[in-house]
Amino acid sequence: MNTPEVICHQRFICGEGPIWNPKKQEVYWTDSDDKNIYCYCEKTQNWKGLYHHFNASSLALHEDGGFVYGCQNGFYHINSQKKQTPIAESFEGHPILNINDIIIDSVGRIYGGQECYQPDQEYTTGFLYRIDIDGTIAIIEEGLHLSNGMGFSPDSTSFYLVDTIARNIYVYDFDIKTGNISNKRIFATLDSNDGLPDGMTVDLDGYVWVARFLGSGITRYTPNGDIDRKIELPFAQPTSLTFGGINFDHLYITSASFYWETELAPLGHDFKSHRGGELYRMRLGIQGKPEFSAKTTIKVNES
Repeated sequence: MNTPEVICHQRFICGEGPIWNPKKQEVYWTDSDDKNIYCYCEKTQNWKGLYHHFNASSLALHEDGGFVYGCQNGFYHINSQKKQTPIAESFEGHPILNINDIIIDSVGRIYGGQECYQPDQEYTTGFLYRIDIDGTIAIIEEGLHLSNGMGFSPDSTSFYLVDTIARNIYVYDFDIKTGNISNKRIFATLDSNDGLPDGMTVDLDGYVWVARFLGSGITRYTPNGDIDRKIELPFAQPTSLTFGGINFDHLYITSASFYWETELAPLGHDFKSHRGGELYRMRLGIQGKPEFSAKTTIKVNES
């Protein structure tokens, strides 16, 4: 099925952070602006709201259940009883603010970067944080304008990171033993007419998929950074994507309906076109890979 299928017709303000749960055959995503977390079940073909009034910009599964999420005030865990527990709210005396996308490595460490871009004023660039299993926090990258999608190569030797405002997808060497990244280089740069790189994922063959916000499409890159294909979409603002389904051959795509008239859009962009907001699914005959679950210790305050 090369045509996007609308799975959820509700138009979310900023659908984001899709993650697949293979045990339950469910995909979860957030509406970061409306502060809700949603679920779609492939078995029942129904969707529902799971958590309300939670300011989550991105999601990951935790090995012990519940979700890890990034938000305006740092990193948190939420369990099935809707209890929130802080994971990381500050580092070396400074608050951890405006976490956008997060991802987990094969060891169970958490990674998340900051959204710092301000269109109408000067701003200080942000960091990419790593949280180890024992809760130790480290800054592993800096100078980020709007940290966005991340991914790992299938053999976990490469780490990918999107900076939306720079229009770059970076690739680093990744040390699975330490969780450190090194040897930064540009993997791909989006042309201004392609929109802005947003969320991303990596498939089983190591190809990198990037949502093109304001660009009405998705681009699939080879492991060398060459364009393999471009998929055009009937909505302007795809935000992120993840593989799901029993065989991980369903591509779920989140999108946003909010109005943002910006000079960063492609020249001649029609801001009155359908922006999106729905949850979509495509079946392209390409297999993805499971995302990892966090193993970071959740320190519950009993008081």
